Amino acid sequence: MMPVAVIDQLTFTYQQEHTPALNRISFTVRPGEFLTITGPSGCGKSTLALCLAGFIPYAFPGQMEGSVIIQGCDTRLYPEGGLSGIVGLVQQDPEGQLCTLSVQDEIAFGPENLCVPPQEIRERITFALQAVDGMDLIHRQVYTLSGGEKQRVAIASVLAMKPSLLILDEPTANLDPRCTQEVLRVLENLRREQEVSVIVIEHRLEHLLPLSDRVLVMDQGSLIREITKDELQNRTGWVRDLGDYTSRIPVNAGCGAAATGTPLLEVEGLEAGYEGRKILHNLRFSLHRGETVAIMGANGSGKTTLALALLGILKPYDGDIRMNNQSILNTKIAHRARQMGLVFQNPHHQLFESSVWKEASLPASRLSGETAETIEKTVHSLLQAFQLDPCREKNPFALSLGEKKRLTVVSVLAFSPDLLILDEPLVGQDQDRMRNLMQLIDHHRQQGGSTLMICHEPAVVEAFCQRVIFLEEGGIIVDAPAAEAFEQLADRGYHAYVPQRYAADGREEGS
Repeated sequence: MMPVAVIDQLTFTYQQEHTPALNRISFTVRPGEFLTITGPSGCGKSTLALCLAGFIPYAFPGQMEGSVIIQGCDTRLYPEGGLSGIVGLVQQDPEGQLCTLSVQDEIAFGPENLCVPPQEIRERITFALQAVDGMDLIHRQVYTLSGGEKQRVAIASVLAMKPSLLILDEPTANLDPRCTQEVLRVLENLRREQEVSVIVIEHRLEHLLPLSDRVLVMDQGSLIREITKDELQNRTGWVRDLGDYTSRIPVNAGCGAAATGTPLLEVEGLEAGYEGRKILHNLRFSLHRGETVAIMGANGSGKTTLALALLGILKPYDGDIRMNNQSILNTKIAHRARQMGLVFQNPHHQLFESSVWKEASLPASRLSGETAETIEKTVHSLLQAFQLDPCREKNPFALSLGEKKRLTVVSVLAFSPDLLILDEPLVGQDQDRMRNLMQLIDHHRQQGGSTLMICHEPAVVEAFCQRVIFLEEGGIIVDAPAAEAFEQLADRGYHAYVPQRYAADGREEGS
């Protein structure tokens, strides 16, 4: 049987770059194969996906050597866009591939361009949305969706094309754990029942390894290891070498004494939403100095809405927000930003400068009140800690998604606000970068700072957070110390959101 894809000595160097992003990559993808590709942030995984989907060399200038053969034909011989019905790519940043106003139109867009009959298009829309557990989104406007909901729609829009080769670049990055399980179940069914070849690029390997026929490991643009199906059956020896996302996390690393004294942040009866549509309902909680608190919940439960309301980007309908026992409801964003540092879910929303160094220094130069020399030392130290110092003269938009995310974290940490608000800071991060990030957040805690971290990773939350606030449909259903919160969630049946030892019976939510 003809391979779906043959990659032979593929090398690609972006225009104005001296080091190849990909260096002599070779492998074959067979029909119905489930292939996982992993490796450190910035190692070339996303560039490889762009080559497989035919966006390189057309949409990204640079020098391409070697070949990518899809269904027996070199990608350079297909017309621009000619692979759209054969290869489907879900990119790291879902917003980057959404191009219509409504969810229904977005999913129909691809099949319409392939001249699929209207009745079949309607059937494909239903199939694709059911696959990502998103039928409730069908009549929504794209701009009203949360980051996780946008990711589900992006996946659905590619599923509706029914490609022979499906490539997903960190598809679980913004998905809640339950939706992650649903999407992976659909991928497994597609490859088993329809012989669709699936390539998933991921750092989070726990749920992927049982599905994978092979795992390819990349580093610095090269393919450095292939782990076969037989090797996957015996994981003891090589899982440490892979740097599995949640392995070797020091449990309870962030635990500290119980919070006492006057709260740093108090939220009383907060209600907020968009264009009259209420998302948050009567939220009440407080946060003390020295606390790292995880905000968890399903996609669309109000986590990002809460972050935006705290900083004042979104004006609440009702309720109060107090910092150091003073209401800040009528305080301008610029003044709140001196006490609160928000890292957006999508790093593209807060990149402004022409170089990494300028971007990292910008907030501190305006908000910290420190001398230029002190700011320079702080920024230099943080860029080194996040392995971004070699990129200091690069344009931020030339970085990988994981590098952009780390840069936005650096820019906020550099002015050391009392409260860090981090919306999915682990997106695009390999294990080492994740550990560096959490250690710096814990250092901030030890210095008396506090952190609200929106996060879908139960193992990370267990290791580094003192408390969990769990949202459901805009309300708080659990607010408790981490261990107690996980027990409550397990008792409620939310097994996908808790570490494995809290859900030892293996049941899923709603079972």
